[in-house]
Formats: sequence, structure tokens, C-alpha cells
Amino acid sequence: MSAGTLSPGCVVHWKDYKFSDGATADKYLVIVGCKTGSNYLAVIGTSKPHKKGFVAGCHHAEGYYHCPAGLAWFPKDTWLLLADPIEIVPAEFLKLGFGGVVTISGQIKTDIANAIRNCVRDCQDVSDLHRALL
Repeated sequence: MSAGTLSPGCVVHWKDYKFSDGATADKYLVIVGCKTGSNYLAVIGTSKPHKKGFVAGCHHAEGYYHCPAGLAWFPKDTWLLLADPIEIVPAEFLKLGFGGVVTISGQIKTDIANAIRNCVRDCQDVSDLHRALL
């Protein structure tokens, strides 16, 4: 895996992703920013609605983007959590890739990937530092 293989909309599977509370789970992330010379930016996906709506698309005020099953890459309804994007150091990502911890699983269509990126830009909880990585 190399930096050249990443582009906005890449779906990455991360084995035993560690959350801020110490819990771990296998998770899918969508790369929303991968500029050369910068850290990557990703949003995490969940298939559990947790009181989120089922209307497809951007819900920036609520901090998520809904991908209905089959519309994007995901086989299940998936909510991308925008309010707390994940910044990834490219060297660490490459190391995790060589170790088999992260793998590129798919690619979301360009128009949907751009819509997700625009939704991240509009999300009030995303910092200007993270917006600059898009």
C-alpha cells in the first residue's frame, strides 16, 4: 500500500480500531482528505443508526452523512460520522498497511465522495485545521 493508492472516497477497513474511550472494533473508514505532504483525514462509519435518520445524504447539522445500503460502496445502511474526523499520519498508515491492520476495501463513486467531503466542510463541529486537510 502506498500514498498513491489513496484518494478521496477510498474505503479502508481497520482491524481493532481503538476509540478514544479505549474500546476496539473492526471499523470501516472513508478517506476524505489525502493531500501530498499532509496528514490524511478520514471519517468513521457505523451501521447502527443511534437515532439518526434514514434520508440519504448530508446531515451536516447533525454531524453525519447517510449512505443507504447499496447506493455507495456499503452493503448495509451506513452513517459516516463527520463531527469527529480522524487525522492519520501517512507513515503510520503505511506501517499499519504493511502489518495488515488496515486494508483498502473499496472506492466510493467520485460524486458521492465529493458530496461527503462537502458535507464535512459544512459540519460545524469540524475544525478549520481538519477542513484544510480536505
